[in-house]
Parts: sequence; structure tokens; C-alpha cells
Amino acid sequence: MIHKEITDKNYWEEFISTSGYNTSFFQSWAWGEFEKSLGKSVVRMGFYTDNKLEAIAQIVKVNAKRGVFLHIRNGPVVDWDNEILVKELLLELKLIGKEQDVDFIRMSPHIKHSEYNPKLWKKHGFVSNQMHDVDAEITWVLDLTQDLETILQNMRKNTRYYIRKAEKEGVRIFKSKKIEDLKKFYDVYEDTVRRQKWNAYNYEYLRKEFDVFSKEGDISIYLGDYQGQIIAASLFIYYLGETFYHHSGTLTEFQKVPASYLLQWESIKDSKERGMTKYNFFGIARDDNSKHPWAGLTFFKKGFGGVEQRWMHAHDLPIKKKYWLTYFYERYERLKRGY
Repeated sequence: MIHKEITDKNYWEEFISTSGYNTSFFQSWAWGEFEKSLGKSVVRMGFYTDNKLEAIAQIVKVNAKRGVFLHIRNGPVVDWDNEILVKELLLELKLIGKEQDVDFIRMSPHIKHSEYNPKLWKKHGFVSNQMHDVDAEITWVLDLTQDLETILQNMRKNTRYYIRKAEKEGVRIFKSKKIEDLKKFYDVYEDTVRRQKWNAYNYEYLRKEFDVFSKEGDISIYLGDYQGQIIAASLFIYYLGETFYHHSGTLTEFQKVPASYLLQWESIKDSKERGMTKYNFFGIARDDNSKHPWAGLTFFKKGFGGVEQRWMHAHDLPIKKKYWLTYFYERYERLKRGY
């Protein structure tokens, strides 16, 4: 196997769309462009055997306080059932890590949790990542190939009630692709961050993300208006037939007005019209843990119906011994935050 950089967007996206392998927008060409806009080094690597493209990996070099590492989010994109191919791919990635002089490589591949083989990863020197959840490894997904009436009937009773209640109370949902409306989203998002005490993204980060994905028409802002004030807001990304519920917020002052329920319902209906087949609510808490910081958000997401989708937990490949400082630091942070 050999590796070489891919510089053709169409070639890259064609492999992803025709391979049938699991991945997400984190391996999309657009996400790579977004990472570049943040000043990061991004390499889109192709892996070949006998001149045939067998796998790809969008590799982002991260310079963080906890260490310098290569991050491959929801990748590499490859046939994980082919053990010989996977073995060669992992060896190539290790070579790349050494060439890049990083402390470690972090990967969160889309391998179904039920098909995860811990012995294989341990054999190749990988260790389980100590962060609580990397790149939404446990998600809640709604099948959009069902008709709307079926989707509505499969919701939790209270969810349907809150959708109707929001409509009766005069909540209106607006969909926008205008950059000027991002500030309206951010005002609500910022209020939520303060309430929930999240480690959140700043406005410039979200603006750059919106700029990149809006060029392809693959991002939307949804705003919930109540009595002339925006009290709920969300950002959705569309990729390969899937809608991703990516960022959101609600105003603390209007917590009793269920605008977020109606917002999701309008987004679900619009996604079906757009031709999406999956609606990904993104990350949820593990095993319905009522003490988990995401417990309330998880309850909200599951109310719309769907199924849990669980991927293999992220793994790290240590390149240098100093990686273990990162390992124990992230373990401490996870336990401190209650995850």
C-alpha cells in the first residue's frame, strides 16, 4: 500500500458517495475547507494498492496544549471488514504520524460498536481515548423514508403535545441561509452556553463553518420566533442524504415556551422535502444515564422517535511517550465533568 495526497474535490467526494462505507460530514471536502479557514493544516490522503484507491482519510493537524496530534474524525473511510487492508492502512497511518512528528494520532472511525474488535486495535498499538464522547459516537437517528403521519405517530405523546402547544401559542419558525441571520442564532446560542456552562464555539468559528457549507447550500439556520423575539435557534448540516442537528440553543427566559419542539418538526418536514433519508439528532448520553450532563437533551431528542446508532469509541495511537500526559489529563477532565 502507498499513500498520496488527493487534491481533486470531485474525486474525493465520488469515492465517499460510491463506496458505501460509513462516514459523516467530518470527512467531507467542505469540512476540510472549514478546518483550513481556522488556520489548521489539512491533508486529504488517499491509500492505494496496485493503483486502486482503497481508502481515504481527511487528516487535520492539531496543535493543542495537551499535545500535537493528527485528528481523523469519522474516518478513515475504508472497508473495515477487510482485515488485511485495514492492517496495511494502520501501518501507513503510523508512518504518517512519524513523518509529521506528532505525539499521537486520534481516530473516531465509523465502525459499528457491535462490530468493534478490541484485540485488533490493541494489537496495532491503539489505546481507548479518555474523552467522554468524540464526534458523536452515540447518536439518535430518525428514518425519513417513513411518511410524516407515521413519524408523528411514533413520537412520544408529550413531544406531539409540545409541537401543537407551540403552534397554538403563536410560535413561528423561519428558515434562513443568510449570514446576517447567524447573529440571531448566536445570541440564543450564547445564552444557552451560559446556562449550561458549556465549552462552546465562538462566533467567528461558527461564521466560518457557515461560510464554507453555505457555498454548497448544505447548511441552514432555523429560528423560532415568539411574540417578535427569537427564542430558539438551530444550525443543520446536510450531507449524503442525511440531516445533522449540529448546533442549537434556547433563551433561558422562555424555557416554558416549547419552540424547540416545533423547530425540530419543521426541520424534519423540510428535510423530507429536500430528499434526505436520515435525520441525525447527533450526540446523546450513554445508556439513558439520568446523571449525565446531556440527560435532558437526550430525552428531548428521543421524543421524536428513531433508533440509537452507536459507533466504536475513539482510539489514539501513541507516537511519542509524552502522549501519556495527554491520556491522564483527559481522563481527569472527563471524570471532573461527570461524564
